[in-house]
Amino acid sequence: MNIEMYRIFFKIQNEHWWFITKKKIVLSLITRLVPINKESKILDIGCGSGLMLNALGELGQTYGMDISDEAIGFSKEIFKGQVMKGALPDEVPYQENFFNLITALDVVEHVEEDIKSLIALRARLCSGGKAIITVPAYMFLWSAFDEINEHKRRYTLSELKEKLLQAGFTIEKISYYNTLLFPIVYVVRVLNNIFNRDGSSDVDMPSQPMNFILKKIFGVEKYMLRFFNLPFGVSILAVVKKC
Repeated sequence: MNIEMYRIFFKIQNEHWWFITKKKIVLSLITRLVPINKESKILDIGCGSGLMLNALGELGQTYGMDISDEAIGFSKEIFKGQVMKGALPDEVPYQENFFNLITALDVVEHVEEDIKSLIALRARLCSGGKAIITVPAYMFLWSAFDEINEHKRRYTLSELKEKLLQAGFTIEKISYYNTLLFPIVYVVRVLNNIFNRDGSSDVDMPSQPMNFILKKIFGVEKYMLRFFNLPFGVSILAVVKKC
């Protein structure tokens, strides 16, 4: 991902409806489905501009990894723990069988060898360790936003599920999410493609009232996901285990 996108994300990640609510959804999944404590070892792969690091640091001993020196610089501005440079699948600077929890949030879609990367991720988990993985959904939502973020693909749920199983994971939960706002996102992506917009509008900071409304709508899904999986959405989340 180019440096300008890291700068944008770093600037807006504590206010923008997408980043705030995604973070809350992931933390809710961890609280409900991942047995960890202050002694647990946690790795955020592809930590980017550092959105998750401090929150994960409140749950256990947290480490970060990113391929970008610029991203690591942003992360270290707000996180005092260890953040190392590395890349999936063959350049992960952490030992195998070490972590109780790994988060890979919108990471796998950036890598050519996604199954091999999932295998490498699984290798860093201790026995019984879990991973939370999110990816963007549906190739028909492909737009300039994916290109400037250097995505290789978007997934269907069945495709991601198959690849997780091939990597040796046991799947505990897998669901689409960002469902309630799907019609809006779809229309925006279609219009962006028609008018050849550069994709930057996807991360524009909306007005304060609109940001509040979008945050509240998307936030409902944190509670919905407690009780059932969602049938479609802009993204996919999975909670998987190394047995």
